[in-house]
Amino acid sequence: MSNFLKCGMLLVSACASTMAYAQQAPAADAGQAPQAEVVTGLGDIVVTAQKRAENVQDIPLAITAVSGDTLMERQVTSVDQLSSIAPSVNFGTYGGAARIAVRGIGFDTVNPGAEGRIAYHVDGVYISRPSAQLGTFFDVDRVEVLRGPQGTLYGRNATGGSINVITRAPTADPSGHVNLTFGNFGRVAVDAALSGPLAEGVTARVTVMSNNRNGYGKNEYTGNDIDDANQRGVRASVRFEPTETLTIDLSGDYYQENDHAYGLHYFGQYTPGVPLRGAALGGHAPSNIRDINSDFDPTNNRKLYGFSGTASWDLGAATLKSITAYRHSDYTDVTELDLTELRLSIFPFYERAHQFSEELQLSGDFGGSHWLVGGYYFKEHIFGGSQVARNLLITGGPDRLKGGYRAEGTTNTEAMAVFGQLDLALFDSLSLIFGARYNHEKIEITDALQLDFVNDYAPNVPIVPFAVLGFPRSDSTSENAFTPKFGVEYSPGNDIMLYATVSKGFKSGGYNLGVNVPAFSPETIWSYEAGMKLTTLDRKLRANLAGFYYDYSNLQVSKVINSQVITENAASASLYGAELELTAVPADGLQFDGTFSYLHSEYEDFRSLDPGRPALGVLNLEKNTLIQAPKYTANVGAQYSWPIASGEVTLRGELNYASRVFFTAFNVDSVGEAPNTKFNAFLSWSDDDGHWSASIFGRNLTDKVTRANGLVSSATYGSPITGSVSAPRTFGITLGYRL
Repeated sequence: MSNFLKCGMLLVSACASTMAYAQQAPAADAGQAPQAEVVTGLGDIVVTAQKRAENVQDIPLAITAVSGDTLMERQVTSVDQLSSIAPSVNFGTYGGAARIAVRGIGFDTVNPGAEGRIAYHVDGVYISRPSAQLGTFFDVDRVEVLRGPQGTLYGRNATGGSINVITRAPTADPSGHVNLTFGNFGRVAVDAALSGPLAEGVTARVTVMSNNRNGYGKNEYTGNDIDDANQRGVRASVRFEPTETLTIDLSGDYYQENDHAYGLHYFGQYTPGVPLRGAALGGHAPSNIRDINSDFDPTNNRKLYGFSGTASWDLGAATLKSITAYRHSDYTDVTELDLTELRLSIFPFYERAHQFSEELQLSGDFGGSHWLVGGYYFKEHIFGGSQVARNLLITGGPDRLKGGYRAEGTTNTEAMAVFGQLDLALFDSLSLIFGARYNHEKIEITDALQLDFVNDYAPNVPIVPFAVLGFPRSDSTSENAFTPKFGVEYSPGNDIMLYATVSKGFKSGGYNLGVNVPAFSPETIWSYEAGMKLTTLDRKLRANLAGFYYDYSNLQVSKVINSQVITENAASASLYGAELELTAVPADGLQFDGTFSYLHSEYEDFRSLDPGRPALGVLNLEKNTLIQAPKYTANVGAQYSWPIASGEVTLRGELNYASRVFFTAFNVDSVGEAPNTKFNAFLSWSDDDGHWSASIFGRNLTDKVTRANGLVSSATYGSPITGSVSAPRTFGITLGYRL
């Protein structure tokens, strides 16, 4: 760790000694949205959500955009904290995979190879693997959270929305920074960057990050920390501008984790009369929800890297853009399912994937109208599996840990699409929106199932196929989808915009790994949305309001049956709600801001068997609330800035509220999280020259214990409720220097 800190300090020191100080942030490059700048009152926020630079207040969709500086000030250092800044966003993890939900549309399966419903992009590149989305959030210029189906302009599986992470681009002038953070739980973090020109028409940027801390909990049996962090990352980018009309951006990044995170926590028994199997055999469940009691420590190992190239060519009447990318991810998590110190189970979960994507865009303007057409190609190969090694003690046998259940296989996906959108200006104040995307996919699977109660468990040994029930299996399925969008945008004045849209979203179907049943079907959603965006003439108030209704068909729902994860298609669901975003600056230095959301969600005509309560038979789940869909959420903040002799000080307080959320479609309170409120506070200082800064922060100040996600585990172990726990109270100080 000390060497990494020294590298960060040397990086900035070298820049300081060899290059002139950057006077101001550089102007935006072609295709790169400039950072928001406050002149008087509320400044404009420029984003590229519709693949062109425009003011967020002029975009006819529900979007929250936050600058990288604001994220740093509020200690939003990972994607799992976005729920504290954007309405209708819920986040959890299970098995080290990001489970992002927007407006009740999320990700509820734990199978290797599964995909989410919120498209996650970094610099325009779709990141397919939920397990690879947690390691991309550093040196961020801004984040855009788009709510609602984005099937016209974005790639695969944007059923519920899109999260766009835009990293900082190389700068024409020398620049750089270093931030050091020290916090409780022994946290030491550093991020540093160096940027500037290399030659005429060539600029570059290098960023490094490191985050280390002790665990939020303990393994009561071994005494070691769990839920700790040992993370490293680096990103390098180069921009070539050989002519005034051609820009080429090349980038590469690498990220790794090697710690004891993502172990399963014990939330109690699903059926009170059914005991935890390990406890019945003489073991002990953990005494604290933040702790575990296991004969070994959980392990988390993951490596992510990728390369991308973006070329933008100004043709005069149009702009041609190409985004080419390759991504690789490799991770293994090892934990257990019996939740006691007895050696009754080992649960390794692993996935190795690589993807290639190519996107071409041709866009232009005429009059006040905008148009874009494009093509998209995506190919992905995934090898993954999971295993539940089982001790024969479970079934009354001798104390021998056997290979048990194991599902393993490869999934190949190939997708092609053509898309386009026209924003047709009928008058200066009125535009019509026409968009469409046609998508073709082919998904292939080759997998095997192991049920081995003869051979002793040994890690990393070849699978022993269970040569019945149709295994090993090879199968394929193909899908076609047409997702249109229609809308109208009306601006009666420069500071107000009204809009209404109708759009369709689509999520791919797929296979249940190790379960020889036909592929589950794709799901679709029709979205009806209307909204208003208002900025007062004195720029003291900004208010954005959106209302929506979703008609959801063939909804994919997952559950655990014994040791297998089964995804099935629910008949249908409906959702409706409203969102409000407010920012006010009633006086110089004083700001109030808030996001509020209301969401009603329910399944329609959906019946399913609850594996944890099979005696109840098939249950009617009609009117049940969808997963990760709190009825109310609110984020409220207030801050005041005032000058002092050496610079400016800002004091900020925040409140984050979420009503009850369920983690399964059966809507049992114990498999969910009760309504909760969390408080954050920040005190920051920056000098007059903008070089030095310091901040003191505290998040979750009341140390509220909340469950981030969970499910009912295997009946073999007594159907315990397992999952992940959100961070406790954290506090610390960040010291920064900027060239």
